[in-house]
Amino acid sequence: MLQTLDVALGLALIFFLFSVLVSTISEIFLTMLNARGKMLWEALSHLLPQNGHGADAAPLNDFVQHPLMMAMHRSKKVDASVAADFPSYLSNSQFSQVLVDLLEVKGGAKEDGTRWDQVRAGIAKMDAGARGSLEALRRDAERQLMPGQNPLTVFQFLTEKWFDGMMDRTSGWYKRLTQVWNFGLGLVLAVACNLNIIALTRALSTNDELRSALVQKAEAAVQNGAAAAKGTARDELAQVAKDFGDAGFPIGWNEKTAATWQWETFLPTLSESLLGWLMAAAAGMLGAQFWFDLMKRIVNLRGTGVRPQSPPELPVPAAGTGIPSC
Repeated sequence: MLQTLDVALGLALIFFLFSVLVSTISEIFLTMLNARGKMLWEALSHLLPQNGHGADAAPLNDFVQHPLMMAMHRSKKVDASVAADFPSYLSNSQFSQVLVDLLEVKGGAKEDGTRWDQVRAGIAKMDAGARGSLEALRRDAERQLMPGQNPLTVFQFLTEKWFDGMMDRTSGWYKRLTQVWNFGLGLVLAVACNLNIIALTRALSTNDELRSALVQKAEAAVQNGAAAAKGTARDELAQVAKDFGDAGFPIGWNEKTAATWQWETFLPTLSESLLGWLMAAAAGMLGAQFWFDLMKRIVNLRGTGVRPQSPPELPVPAAGTGIPSC
């Protein structure tokens, strides 16, 4: 039982270090491509479409061209390139502020009219793609109006909730995109480093010294915390690969690895390697936090959990002062 836990702990450490490396490279690429900004652009195209919903829908031009929005992104014109430079974050209060100001401007000033009257008139003048949703929010705001409440305040509250709901969906889109990138990059790195999980599992199951060394590393990572472990993930992963190589197990691409790829056993070796690389890619897709939490659980199961903090010491009265009476 203990050996099984040790093997699982060693693999969890390898997966954790590999996931940190994969997620770091993936985030660099996604930042360069402004994936978050493009996701926000797509979310706005669902909330405020210009000409209806669909795969090619774009956000409402008037909203994107609003001065408060133009100040947030680098592009000074609205075309297909705007999404590439679009801001990666927009708060619900900013969304509501821009939208209400846009509706007021569209509604125009009226004699003896309130701001709510301007907003109502602005909604009626909106393009067909966005008008339906805003009319529904307007009716909902008037239905929920309590005595003494300002309908504009209720409308702003509802638009913020509407925006937050879309951002929850957008977060799911971005998470799925990140997982796809992590799997692809994980597979490339696994092949490049010859990170065959099946071979690693076999090595940990048969080599007591190697297994003990990885268990100590995993316990140290749990003791020091995720932040400290992530800081040296690349060096630690390289050291782990070196430990496997020194123990006689072929990791990486070198003469020792090439010796295992004999023509007589080429297909079985290729099949095993492909499966091992795919397992490594799947592990990288799950993320570093998943594997760190799993390491903590396994360490606790082994009975060598994280050392609890010492309780604070009670103050000791100085000599001769005695203990005050109640």
